[in-house]
Amino acid sequence: MQANAHPSAHRRALPRGWGRPAVAALGLVSVVASGLTYAATSAGAADLPETFVGSATRWTYSDTNTDPSAGSADRLTWTYAGFDDSAWKSGTGPFGAKSGSPAPDLGADFPVATVLDHYVDPAAATKVAIPTYHLRTTFDVTADQLDRITALRGDVTFDDAVQVFVNGTQVAGFADERVEAAPEAQRNLTYAGTSAGDPVDRRFSVPADVLQAGVNTLAIGLYNDRPGSSDVYLDVASLAPVEGSEPEPTASVTDLVLGIGATEAERNLAWYTDVDTEQVAQIAPAGEVTGGVFPADAVSVPATGGPSSSGELYRHATFTGLEENTAYSYRVGAEGAWSAVHTFRTRDFDGAFDFLFFGDPQLGSSGNLARDTEGWVDTLDVATAAYPRTEMLFSAGDQVESASSEAQYEAFLSTDHLRQIPFVANNGNHDVGNKAYRQHFNTPNLDETAGPGSGTSSGGDYWFVYKDVLFLNLNSNSRDYASHERFVRDVIAEHGDDARWKVVSFHHSIYSVGPHATDGDVIDRRGTWPTLFSEVGVDLVLQGHDHSYARSYLIRNGEKADPAEEAGADILTPGPGGVLYVTANSASGSKYYSANAAGSWWLSAFNQENVRNYTAVEVTDDAISVRTIRSEAKDADRPVNSVVDQVTIAKPVDPGTQKLQVVVPQGAPGEFVWSIDGANTLVDLGTAEAAGDHYAADGSINPIRVTDTRRGAPQWSLSAQVGDFTSNGESFSGRYLGWAPDLAEAGGDAVAGARVASGFDGGAGLSQSSLLGRAATGHAAGSALLGADLDLRIPVDVTDGTYRATLTLTALS
Repeated sequence: MQANAHPSAHRRALPRGWGRPAVAALGLVSVVASGLTYAATSAGAADLPETFVGSATRWTYSDTNTDPSAGSADRLTWTYAGFDDSAWKSGTGPFGAKSGSPAPDLGADFPVATVLDHYVDPAAATKVAIPTYHLRTTFDVTADQLDRITALRGDVTFDDAVQVFVNGTQVAGFADERVEAAPEAQRNLTYAGTSAGDPVDRRFSVPADVLQAGVNTLAIGLYNDRPGSSDVYLDVASLAPVEGSEPEPTASVTDLVLGIGATEAERNLAWYTDVDTEQVAQIAPAGEVTGGVFPADAVSVPATGGPSSSGELYRHATFTGLEENTAYSYRVGAEGAWSAVHTFRTRDFDGAFDFLFFGDPQLGSSGNLARDTEGWVDTLDVATAAYPRTEMLFSAGDQVESASSEAQYEAFLSTDHLRQIPFVANNGNHDVGNKAYRQHFNTPNLDETAGPGSGTSSGGDYWFVYKDVLFLNLNSNSRDYASHERFVRDVIAEHGDDARWKVVSFHHSIYSVGPHATDGDVIDRRGTWPTLFSEVGVDLVLQGHDHSYARSYLIRNGEKADPAEEAGADILTPGPGGVLYVTANSASGSKYYSANAAGSWWLSAFNQENVRNYTAVEVTDDAISVRTIRSEAKDADRPVNSVVDQVTIAKPVDPGTQKLQVVVPQGAPGEFVWSIDGANTLVDLGTAEAAGDHYAADGSINPIRVTDTRRGAPQWSLSAQVGDFTSNGESFSGRYLGWAPDLAEAGGDAVAGARVASGFDGGAGLSQSSLLGRAATGHAAGSALLGADLDLRIPVDVTDGTYRATLTLTALS
């Protein structure tokens, strides 16, 4: 780790509460919330010292890379009063080491009085940090003092992990999960904790019944987090007496994030607390929450979790059984210590939806965390304003620069967008080396045996189904391809038939334009995964890592699926095994990579303008449209929300049909803005608007080109007829649809058909075959583009819903 700024610059530099007790059988363990002020003694207890132990207390210590209890069946003999430590070194606190320096500098706020030996062998070419240090001291408590106190309150500053013992009983452990997970015989000499920046302050309690009248022994195990750890630190600032009862602990809630659930009807939550108290997540319909007061029948879900890598507590909970098209308010915590109230809204549980995809926020990468955070938050503001009905926020991974930096995670999670719209996290290479990713993000259907992590890093693949899309998120940090393949094949075998689309996401792009395209590990993945994805029918792969925008040609089994596919094509209709790969540029602007691999065979389109991007993905039954957009302006011609690139993956359709769609609103018309996308096989008439005694919607068909160069120029005509509009068992007649044909592009003597009025006022509308266009015998050779404006008028008593119909085209000659 590196010692950097003053601890006041880090929110975890001051204690946020008492530390968790390590032994449940200790009896009463007094804990208090941070922020309270304590008196060292009461007015009537003059014989109680301000503290029994302080920074200048003399300790004996062992920094020789040896297990002090070696050969004993009890690994804690070194913590007992009778242990012989006469051969150990001695010194006063604070203790520390940094890179083997004789005068270690961990920053002005972390002075070192006694320098510890840092390395197992200081002369070795590759230096290895000593895993564990052992320290002992004693303090006297008289019988009268013991009668007066209920506990001792300890304050310790450490890096990277500690376990604290009094008279052989463990009273505290911070960032010590790896110690507890190690075999008993190895716990005295093991690496533990995380590289979390500056040393951190924590508070712990020593119950009075652990103490004895007379001499008491305080022992501490201090741990480096890894062989390459750059420093270690310990300062026991105080061990103060506590008289009488103290307040119950209250937990401060931080780092709250709303995550995607296993289905549309679920949402996952994750948050941190500073002390170990029971936590719940509480939810109710938003209309029933007034002034932050939840109704008596609000649902409370108990949280799970445990110690976090930073010495706090992480919490996970899941809301299930949500209703569609409903606003919910929620909070987390406990009575008297709730978080702020946040709100999210569910949408339809089937049909079309949008989500937003973001490349590598990697906050802190530029060296200016505040600027990176500003860029990240601005991109979210811009994207969610442009797509107010977006249903997911999806990250390509590398949320932060340093996996263990809670300051960077705090910045990443600072925007309330991450508490209002479900977030989907990928595991990037900057997210490993620490368990914080797994603790900060509560992912659904996690399989930690697929793409596994290690003892110190988060791992695993996960999946979820959202509407008609099966999403598979792979931990590409792991190249355990057998476990990935098992996961992908098993999930698709079980759930693939229930999904119209299959989308895979992972961090390390295998078809990018940046410098990582030629990395050995990327070449390895590129030689392995594409055949699997083609075989199982994946449609789209979303990636990051290379901090530049790229999209591939359709790729089948690692090769260009159609040699004739043109670069930058707007519409793609994949054949079997054709997969589109998209790589996102930076969403925060923290770092960009140049287009080093611009000549790569797989590139259909790419872009690097060194401005922030986001990608809007629009999903319908028939198409996925992927539109990459600038969230900051490049220049006057490329402003905010201008399009970098867009492409649509279309399902193959009968060339003699077009799909139509219209939304009938419930009650008063909404504010949904509709648009016609000529690249989309679905003609969306948007949301019908109330117009007196009917709803009205209009739009245009996708233009149809007719080319006729036949000898003799026989006549031809093109007609169309629409069936009924249907939605979930409800329907209304196609006669309510009318049109006004026109020539979008003249040629070949073609003429447009006559206008056909909606049948709302009588008539058959387009429920009967109607002429779109024709040309008489002897017409000129050539091509015409036929279009038609659509006019839909629907009775107001039609049940609300999303209705679809099929327009069937018939050519005669």
